[in-house]
Amino acid sequence: MSTNLNAIREFFDPHPGFVGASIPIPSKVKRVADELNGKSVSLREAINKIQAVTNGKVLLRDKWIALELHETDGTRHSFRVIRFR
Repeated sequence: MSTNLNAIREFFDPHPGFVGASIPIPSKVKRVADELNGKSVSLREAINKIQAVTNGKVLLRDKWIALELHETDGTRHSFRVIRFR
């Protein structure tokens, strides 16, 4: 099943910040997630806004957008940036 990136979705429940993570979500990504909270935009627009402020990999998951960061030592960090419906 493919996801329509042009579909308008309502975004909610942005990442809370440092809670539960070994490193905090990048502040620029957190700021974008907070700005998307309660808004209805296309998945494509939301992904592009997040990707514009990070060098990490922005991924579409089932009902949420994720961010993956990779460190030079091979460590990988994964964040749930924001949910959508």
